[in-house]
Amino acid sequence: MAVLVDDARWPAHGRLWAHLVSDTSLAELHAFARAAGVPARSFDADHYDVPDALVPALVAAGAEQVGGRELTRRLIASGLRVTARDRREGARRQPPDWPDPAGTRGLLLAAGAGTRFGGPKALARDDDEPWLVQRVRALREGGCDHVVVVLGAQADAARELVPPGAAVVVAQDWAEGMSASLRAGLAALAAQEPPVAAALVALVDTPGLRHEVVRRVLGAAAPARPAASALARATYGGRPGHPVLLGRAHWSAAAAAARGDRGAGPYLRAAGAALVECGDLDDGADVDTRPTLAR
Repeated sequence: MAVLVDDARWPAHGRLWAHLVSDTSLAELHAFARAAGVPARSFDADHYDVPDALVPALVAAGAEQVGGRELTRRLIASGLRVTARDRREGARRQPPDWPDPAGTRGLLLAAGAGTRFGGPKALARDDDEPWLVQRVRALREGGCDHVVVVLGAQADAARELVPPGAAVVVAQDWAEGMSASLRAGLAALAAQEPPVAAALVALVDTPGLRHEVVRRVLGAAAPARPAASALARATYGGRPGHPVLLGRAHWSAAAAAARGDRGAGPYLRAAGAALVECGDLDDGADVDTRPTLAR
């Protein structure tokens, strides 16, 4: 008993499409699709139509990839298949009524202890302005409709520096590295209602982050492609960096692939994230030398 996805072989709208089904129940199918960020409008009687770019993330999230014939065979055996005759006679199941994911949240990772830095970077400031304030402002001005800040080390002190209107999540296992912060932030976003389409992930220790960089990376979400399937990252002279645009469909797989301080890098490479050159706007460097810490 499983959620199944076949090979993307059906052309439409300038791309190839696959089918996502369940051989157990529509309830299982709808629950999996919603968690993976597949739009409700993609449901068609007994399956969801999903673009080729989404298939690796669906497999990473637990879908079993099979050939088209095997998918059809198991769908028929389950009793869930809606035949062409059923369609002609009007026996068409309605799509689910949940709202499609919408909007991009800024996700600012600021949980580390900053051992080499000399203290938590969430407490750092430049010219008497906290880094947290600067990064949240860049995310907002760049186009993120809301911002979630992930704290960890000295969270109580850092929370006082978070600008009004930004939400705070505390990663209890922050000492495990950036991956723990990413998992905590994505889990918080996944629980929000109405569902969020995408997260733009940024780091607190990138002082050159400008709203122009944020806007350019957000622009990598093609108009013809659902935001929930977007996957892109900034590069600086060809060197991968942040921010990273993660559509909802990639959250589970990216979180599962993250280890220690590597974050989602391995998954982004394997899934073919679009690279957005931003070297003309910033050098993308992070900071490990200690400036003033907020008091």
